[in-house]
Amino acid sequence: MSETDTVFVFSPTESTWKSSNQFPIPNRGMNFGDGLFETMVFDGEQIRFFEFHLDRLRMGIRILGITAPEVYSSDLEKWVKNRYAGQKLRIRWNLFRAGSGKYTPELNHACQTLHIQELTPAPMEKKKAAFSEKVTLFSSPWSRCKTLSALPYVMAAQERVARKLDELILLDYRGKVAEASSSNIFWRRGKKVFTPSLSCGAIEGVGRRAIMEKLGRLIEEGEFTSNELLRADQVWVSNVTGVSYLEKIDSMEFSTEALPYLFEIFD
Repeated sequence: MSETDTVFVFSPTESTWKSSNQFPIPNRGMNFGDGLFETMVFDGEQIRFFEFHLDRLRMGIRILGITAPEVYSSDLEKWVKNRYAGQKLRIRWNLFRAGSGKYTPELNHACQTLHIQELTPAPMEKKKAAFSEKVTLFSSPWSRCKTLSALPYVMAAQERVARKLDELILLDYRGKVAEASSSNIFWRRGKKVFTPSLSCGAIEGVGRRAIMEKLGRLIEEGEFTSNELLRADQVWVSNVTGVSYLEKIDSMEFSTEALPYLFEIFD
């Protein structure tokens, strides 16, 4: 099952998802990145952190001014369970503004697609990481959303591959730690855990939210330099698929001992 083998399009008139391998071209998702997406994990029974995904998607459509009332009463999780019970899946949910036009939208209602494939869990460890030399992030009202304008992360992935790394850490334009190339980043010093503020341009990850709600007052959110990160005892990156511990950033080595409270969140 590949990402393009199983594609569904939401039908507003029938209020359901229909199998399709065709979609209007051009569209605003293709032309302008004018939309949002969620990458979700279905564990065989439910979509992990589904309410968090809905919250972030709703936030994004408000910011972008897209009309998508069906998102507020979504039966997507029930639909997936009825169709794929018992399977572990990665589901990409795209939502973008309808119509084409130029920069100025002609319409504001949403088009939606699903791309479904088998789940590949996050690796427990990533051995080699470094700070990006080419990609810089900037905060905006929509930088916390997962927009289809994902070019910084495409470029970060290219840099990571070219430098033969397992992970790349991104800084904002002021040199503050923002996130990893496709994940949020955390580090532990003693019992205290730290993660960058969204003011540094990071995406508001659903895994990030789950970790922060679990740790409560044990976690500190702020604007940190790379030197502060490098003083950590342990560093990990996280997205909805799970947690990966970083063994080394440049020449600095860190503990990769699994933390039980993180395992509980993503189990």
